[in-house]
Amino acid sequence: MLTPSQIDEFHRNGFLNGGRILTNDELNALRSDLDGMLEKGPDGFTGDEPQPVSFRNMSRRDDEPAALAVWQIVNIWEASPAFERLIYHPSIVKGISQLTDAPDLMVWHDQIQYKPPNYGGATRWHQDAPLWPIILPMTPVSAWIALDDADEGNGCMWMVPGSYKWGDQMEFLRTQQHLEGREEFMNINTEGFSPPADSEVKDVVPQPRPVKSGEVSFHHSLTWHGSPFNRSDRPRRAIAIHYMTGESRFVASGQHLMKQFVTLEDGEPMAEAGEHFPSVCRDGEPVGMPA
Repeated sequence: MLTPSQIDEFHRNGFLNGGRILTNDELNALRSDLDGMLEKGPDGFTGDEPQPVSFRNMSRRDDEPAALAVWQIVNIWEASPAFERLIYHPSIVKGISQLTDAPDLMVWHDQIQYKPPNYGGATRWHQDAPLWPIILPMTPVSAWIALDDADEGNGCMWMVPGSYKWGDQMEFLRTQQHLEGREEFMNINTEGFSPPADSEVKDVVPQPRPVKSGEVSFHHSLTWHGSPFNRSDRPRRAIAIHYMTGESRFVASGQHLMKQFVTLEDGEPMAEAGEHFPSVCRDGEPVGMPA
């Protein structure tokens, strides 16, 4: 359970470190499943075994095909018992319900972001919700769980307090895609950008948000965030779990990786979208992992 002061902090900033939620045994199981999948690689799955929806290097560039890596694995929960248990974790699910004030929740999708030691790539400044155009209203809050200590040295996330109240600003953030290194990541050039006139927060002040292994960090889907290179000798393994509220509806005109699993008509509730989007909370209480 999050405290009232934690909930106030989230609504003020658009992000919150919810503290440690995983035991050492849970962490070890998650790391073991992830490391086994990374060793297997995107092409290592046989046709009849469970596998994630997507497995790719987000930092691959045509001019430098092996220089940088941010390995993204979408819906690892469909290929790993440990990660399937994680999407139902009561501390995560209850926290999301409290922060969204939503009694019913489903999984939108999860995604591993692994930055290897020494050559881990950058996740550039962005907002989540504009990248998910097949669901409305926007998916409001995500949980980001660190499997290694994530700090400034190995590419922890940076966030801008109050930015979630500024609306969809992805077009502006695309002008900041050159910011990738630790030394420059905070240097957002605000020329041409002004927060809405009625915003409580007027200044763009990026700040690093370290998260220790086993802790959960919550952030709003419109919060400006990203993470620089990992040039350290330490890995940065983490997973983001994105949830939908019971109000979420399908938008047939949008495009997204998960659209292939949706057979709904435009405007129908995502609660009826099927097994790839499991229900994790009903009437404000986590349902627990099915037997």
